[in-house]
Amino acid sequence: MEFLQIIVLSVVSFAVLFVLSKIMGYRAISELSFFDYVVGITIGSVAAEMSTNIDLEWWKGVTVMVIYAFFDVAFSFFSQKSIFARRLISGAPIVLIYKGKIIRKNLKKARLELNDLLSSARVSGYFNISDIEYAIMETKGSISFMPTAQKRPLNPKDFNFSPESEGLTVNVIMDGVIMDGDLKDAGITRKDLIRRVKQQGKEVKNIFLGTVDSKGVLTLFDK
Repeated sequence: MEFLQIIVLSVVSFAVLFVLSKIMGYRAISELSFFDYVVGITIGSVAAEMSTNIDLEWWKGVTVMVIYAFFDVAFSFFSQKSIFARRLISGAPIVLIYKGKIIRKNLKKARLELNDLLSSARVSGYFNISDIEYAIMETKGSISFMPTAQKRPLNPKDFNFSPESEGLTVNVIMDGVIMDGDLKDAGITRKDLIRRVKQQGKEVKNIFLGTVDSKGVLTLFDK
């Protein structure tokens, strides 16, 4: 009987987590604010407790998860509507290097050691701190670096050259299945796609990935 209760509670908690995650929206871990991270852990902990603690009435666990999810969605809404709320909830970017000078007081404000800044710079490809003009700690915790004018990469504008836009590459075949919904974006019909695949001596069912670029070039990768 207890085993059956655990199964039922697990299914219920999983369903609630699935629905709440849809409402709260999908974001990568690196894109979560500290508040979002804490809310996610709390909801997960409640779900786990609800699944294994048969003495806990299921509606209580669901209520707690819904309340936390509500606050997360509400805070996100207010952050979008108000700059003040956004700064209060998510914080503001912190300038760590300004015109090549390390701002020591801002390092303390960001709770960073100098070694942390140097390590982040090396990860971004800057082994000499003097190559950095600006460094800003974003609200998500990552650090953005802007190199000095002498160290920034060359780009076509430096040579008065304007390359053509490459556009998007559309996946028209995935694991042997034609993606009918994407054919329109690729500017190709299903019949034409099959014909072009056969022209390359292949069968659709044997294609792992098929792509069409902005110029209409079909590229096939076999399984």
